[in-house]
Amino acid sequence: MKQNGFTLVELLVAVFIFSVLVVLAGGSFIGAMAAQRRALNIKKAEENGKFILELMAREIRVANPINTGNSACLGTTILNFLHPVNGTVEYFLSGNQIHRRVNGVDTVVSNPDVDVSRLNFCISGNQSGDDRQPLVTVILGLNAVGAPQNDVFDLQTTVSQRVLSD
Repeated sequence: MKQNGFTLVELLVAVFIFSVLVVLAGGSFIGAMAAQRRALNIKKAEENGKFILELMAREIRVANPINTGNSACLGTTILNFLHPVNGTVEYFLSGNQIHRRVNGVDTVVSNPDVDVSRLNFCISGNQSGDDRQPLVTVILGLNAVGAPQNDVFDLQTTVSQRVLSD
């Protein structure tokens, strides 16, 4: 009599090999999903940082000359100026969020999913009689919230004002 089929040993070996392949494939899938989530969080933080820098740059560009009395980059953390349309505008860091105060009304401009670890302003060309274009450099340190790693990165822009200082 001829019997067809698998022996118990052959079946156990096949199940073991299949289990190892499933574990390997599942591990690489989970790793790929974690990397995709991390990249998405970084992209979200970068987009929010670029939005904040563009918002600040548009207002700084048309503001009256910023006269702080000192042209050295001392890492100022608060920037206030007179905007021709909006009036007095102030940008500052409170906790992990960037705030914009216009005529006493405070609004948060950074996304809650992004922690802002640093906000510095470097102002040059604002001395009276220096005949230089006023420049404001904004340095922004960001961290994506919810990322398993601390992906901290800096964004920076320099804005030249359209008016000369006195």
